[in-house]
Amino acid sequence: MSELLTDNQCEKALRGLDGWTYNDVYKNIEKTFKFNNFEAAMTFIQHVASISVEINHCPDISIGKSGTAKITSTTDDVNGVTEKDIALAESIEILVSG
Repeated sequence: MSELLTDNQCEKALRGLDGWTYNDVYKNIEKTFKFNNFEAAMTFIQHVASISVEINHCPDISIGKSGTAKITSTTDDVNGVTEKDIALAESIEILVSG
């Protein structure tokens, strides 16, 4: 089981991850990505799914018809954010920057 991060630890971990926010009410991290169209957003989601399977930590994903994709991550077994969520966000940032 992963160790729950404190609110301060979450905020600190997200400082280097542009656009990611910590929701202290729902105890999750999230970011909305914008793409030129729905198809590009779907391609991104497919890559995120592959990363998620690889690291064995799957986020909630929602996609908008205008080409947005929102990633929300929390660790259910501790009801909050852990290093798994931060690692997922870091991996997604590598994907979009590369």
